[in-house]
Amino acid sequence: MRTITLLVRIILLGLLSLPAFGADKYPLRQGLHEWPAFGGKLYLVVGTYQDSVAFRRTYNFFVKEAGDDAWNQVAVLSNKGGRQPTWESAVRADVTLADGAIVARRDGTYFVVASKEVKGSYHDKGTIEVTWYKLTQAGDDQPDDPAYQFKPVFTRPYPHSAQTVDDILNKEANLQPKK
Repeated sequence: MRTITLLVRIILLGLLSLPAFGADKYPLRQGLHEWPAFGGKLYLVVGTYQDSVAFRRTYNFFVKEAGDDAWNQVAVLSNKGGRQPTWESAVRADVTLADGAIVARRDGTYFVVASKEVKGSYHDKGTIEVTWYKLTQAGDDQPDDPAYQFKPVFTRPYPHSAQTVDDILNKEANLQPKK
């Protein structure tokens, strides 16, 4: 009986360490995506801008609290303090240079962004930097901030990586926002 109880505890501990909502963590598809947040929902609208020389996805985030009709836009704060109401991916020469994914965990919801910097061809090895942004709600200590925002909480570099931005995002989705 003790062996079964111990086995159940180990399984439960393993399940608690997994991402909470892994099925929709990487919304490459256009359209509306949603996750639970702050007693309501976090919505992500993914669209595409495309012309003869450019292609990029746009990410627009909103929080709708339960019982409230307002859709509050969520800003993405940069490490330098700037705010972006819309985040855009970057693609050059059929190579993704920047993209993002939502990773919902029990301790919060994260927007994980991977950006590649190269000095030569876009197909060359380059440094990929991953930044984890946590969805937060402004409080009394932040009266001038947006009601909801993704704040940077951790950055992890992948120097001289031959991996793609998509490979790194898939890897990061299974990691924690710390070393």
